[in-house]
Amino acid sequence: MKIQYLAFLLSLVFIFSCSEHEQKKTILKKQNLSYDNLEAKLFKTHEIDDIKIISIFNKKGTLKNKYYLISKEKAIPDSLKNKNIIRTPVKRVICLSTTHLAFIDLLNETKTIKAVSGSKYIYNPKIRKGIKNKKIFDVGYDSSLDFELLLKLKPDMVTVYDINGTISPTINKLKKFKIPVVQINEYIESTPLGQAEWLMFFAEFYNKQKFAKKKFLNIYNSYNELKTQTNSIKYKPSILLNMPWKGTWYIPGGNSNIAQLINDAGGNYLWKESKEKHNIPLNIEDVYLLGNKADIWLNPGQAKSIKDIIDTDFRLAKFDAVKNMNVYNRNKRLNELGGNDYMESGTVRPDIVLKDLINILHPNILNDTVQFYYKKVISR
Repeated sequence: MKIQYLAFLLSLVFIFSCSEHEQKKTILKKQNLSYDNLEAKLFKTHEIDDIKIISIFNKKGTLKNKYYLISKEKAIPDSLKNKNIIRTPVKRVICLSTTHLAFIDLLNETKTIKAVSGSKYIYNPKIRKGIKNKKIFDVGYDSSLDFELLLKLKPDMVTVYDINGTISPTINKLKKFKIPVVQINEYIESTPLGQAEWLMFFAEFYNKQKFAKKKFLNIYNSYNELKTQTNSIKYKPSILLNMPWKGTWYIPGGNSNIAQLINDAGGNYLWKESKEKHNIPLNIEDVYLLGNKADIWLNPGQAKSIKDIIDTDFRLAKFDAVKNMNVYNRNKRLNELGGNDYMESGTVRPDIVLKDLINILHPNILNDTVQFYYKKVISR
């Protein structure tokens, strides 16, 4: 009798364990990673029961936000009622950063952009046409955002960026008005390709993952192919960056994205040994000691001529790059109001930026020597 009872218990254990195993298998089938990031570290995407969940992290790797992307045809589960819900695919989008426009444009979804922040600084001709025809509106800046207009436009999503918490009050106010808001952290990714990979993040809101993956892989492969072109070079010209502003020269750290681009282009960045990712505030005298002998000077602020540089500080005339006219700025693509396409689309096209830099640093490596974003700074 005891033996029969024991056998009965063992059979129950077996049945329940099998049932639990089958449940786990079912859950695993429902929860699938939709995309494995190649470079980006600050967002992850997975799917449960046809609901996309995107996790956003800060630069320390700590979870910052979660967004739940639910089809407009699907009911919102009660368990998610108080979560960050975005109904997809989005059809009406407001962007508070020009960089976000470039990601959406690369997805061929510019038609969904209904408003922007700082319209005069936008380069994209299609968006500028929409602004001119009053089909795309300007909702203002930061603390002066036009919330009445924001509400009137009924956006499916407002994209924002957050630098040192300065946008937090805006995010809180948008949430108060129940306006769907999504924070974009692409600018703190540790590599140029990591930034560009946020194309996959934007694609989730449009249900265009396959389209975006093809686009990004083209950028990824193009960048790495260009990078191999400089692997065997022996001479690496020394590079100086940026310009003094109000007596301070903000020099990008050795772990910044521009420092990596210079290294991949076959350049010797003069501050490559510094460990910072952010800009380092220095005085002109400190920069002069290391930078006055630089072979090439890149990104000299708003300067369009050597005269502009010297007018900033007469001592800059003594820099070798100035004397030898080896100064280049990323201002080839400007609109009539000063909107700079490098600041708009350069993030999502690091391969084009890298090609420009290779053409400047090593003009004999590539057959095509025409710059897209950059041009040589003229004398006057």
